[in-house]
Amino acid sequence: MTILTWFGVLAVSTMLVAYALEDRARAFVLLFAAACGASSVYGFLAGAWPFGIVEGIWMVVALRRWRDRTTDDQQTTTEQPIACDMAALSAAERRRYDELRPLVLSGIEEVRDNPTGFQMRIGNSIRVGDVAEWIEMEHRCCAFLDLKLALNGDSTIWIEMGGTLAIKQFLEEEFSAFRVAKQALRRH
Repeated sequence: MTILTWFGVLAVSTMLVAYALEDRARAFVLLFAAACGASSVYGFLAGAWPFGIVEGIWMVVALRRWRDRTTDDQQTTTEQPIACDMAALSAAERRRYDELRPLVLSGIEEVRDNPTGFQMRIGNSIRVGDVAEWIEMEHRCCAFLDLKLALNGDSTIWIEMGGTLAIKQFLEEEFSAFRVAKQALRRH
């Protein structure tokens, strides 16, 4: 194989790996863009100019995605204060929230600590609809929270809450179940 062929193999392989890892960090989006650029150069040097043009376009698309993702991340961390909007719910919704919160929190069977938040396994005694309704109201009040609801194939229900280290600290203060879980993790 020639040096040009090895260059093409390296460029395309890097592009595929970076694309597969894009969700892990925005740096992989930038690596994908660079690999697309290298693949474009390879296409033109190898005489496959349509390939070179397409990869050049992909490079521009990836650079825009990286820029937009960088801008989105900066706006999320700098523009959104950690503050709950208690007026986000009507009086009736607030009463329903006040019913759901202790119900859902009483169903926590396991809490896992992660770098920016917590994962909670909810017992089967709590209805999925109640969990989803509580999450929706929680997010309306506290829009800064990243919230996820997972219904797994093993019939477990998981809630993930967090966003940043500061949000995690807020959650530790707000939810005593998280404080207890963190203390238990330190003992192990």
